[in-house]
Amino acid sequence: MSQVIYPKELSLANRKEGHAGALNEEQLDKLKKLWLRVLALFQQQGETVQLEQEPTKKKTGGLFGFGKKEEKEKEYFLGTTSDPRWRNLSLDKALPLIPGSLLHQAFWGLVATDNPDSTLLRFLRARKWDLDASFNMLANTLRWRIDMRTNDIVALGETGLIEELERSKSGLGTSFKELLGRKMVTLGGPDKNDRGICFINVQVYHKEDQPIETIKLLTIYIMETARIICDYPMETVCIVFNLENFTMANMDLDAVKFLAECFQAYYPESLGLACVHKAPWVFSTIWNLITPLLDPVVASKIIFTKSVQDLQNHIPEDSLPSLITGDASKPSFDERTVSEPPRPGRISIPADDADVKSYWKNVLDYEKKTTEWAESNQESLLERLKLGQSYRISRVKAEKLIRGETSYHAKGMININKDDRLIVSYKTSSWDSKDITDWV
Repeated sequence: MSQVIYPKELSLANRKEGHAGALNEEQLDKLKKLWLRVLALFQQQGETVQLEQEPTKKKTGGLFGFGKKEEKEKEYFLGTTSDPRWRNLSLDKALPLIPGSLLHQAFWGLVATDNPDSTLLRFLRARKWDLDASFNMLANTLRWRIDMRTNDIVALGETGLIEELERSKSGLGTSFKELLGRKMVTLGGPDKNDRGICFINVQVYHKEDQPIETIKLLTIYIMETARIICDYPMETVCIVFNLENFTMANMDLDAVKFLAECFQAYYPESLGLACVHKAPWVFSTIWNLITPLLDPVVASKIIFTKSVQDLQNHIPEDSLPSLITGDASKPSFDERTVSEPPRPGRISIPADDADVKSYWKNVLDYEKKTTEWAESNQESLLERLKLGQSYRISRVKAEKLIRGETSYHAKGMININKDDRLIVSYKTSSWDSKDITDWV
């Protein structure tokens, strides 16, 4: 395990090759060209949005999801604000139809608190620096984010999303809330590489208990929350699939497919390690069905652990939830309770708020300077880091309105204090609280 070196000041030291601040001449040229193509997208007019909602298709019946018949299942929140053509047409035909203003919003929602250069570099590394493939992957991600309403999910936060889902369809918000309450998916950390951890407790999940839309929403909600703590120098996350007490009743290939697709297509270069913990013998059959769905790079990051001791080779004991350790006297941070639920956010963000106005002004300034930089021979990597840091600080200040609260905010794992500093707290022996505002 490599030792994490925390930045004391902004510099080019200790940077990983191919990441922001450590690019060779060819990589820098690819980054500039990708920026110019992305910025040009925001200028396109697109076509008038047609909001006729087409029901999504879901397969039912068959062994583990194979040999299924198609039947239509309506989604009530996802996809309801986008044009069905954007989803159904091939990318080359769909992309010109999408208004540039929507692509612009989707892109900066994708960047969020990240260094914008780092966001583009994830796609370039994922496609081995092939410019066309990287652009198509990024453009497809923006299309997906618009359809999945990721910006709305972030803006609403946990309580706001539950309320909005209930308005969309009676019972949908309740289903989402119940799934959260079962602790099927929780966040914590750090692992021994100081990465945030996502724990997936499969034994509490049953496919028939909720529609697939709820699982998609939960996946996006957790992914978008985890991204707050997925930045330099810990640019990936760790996932633990806890398969203790797993039976075939807990299997849902549609959910597995969606998660795999997220990591491989829409959140590239985000997975650092995946631990499959206490897999029973019956899982070997399922694993043979899952492996063809996985990109070889993703598959190479998966390990199997049989005991808590095995898991502790990668994750400190005080970062593990009691459900895994069996020690209820030592609950993890996420197992804490809060007296008040997270405050609901809202989709319509006040445009006249000073911090929000300052943020979008910073975005435009970043785009202007990036265009000038990409069209010139300037190669100052440190200056790019400084620009990215300025962007990040402005976004963190605006987060209190742009991002709705989650239970992780309510419990204090994620906190933007009165000085507009982003503080991540795990309350473990290796990581109590750290100010990560300036980390780019």
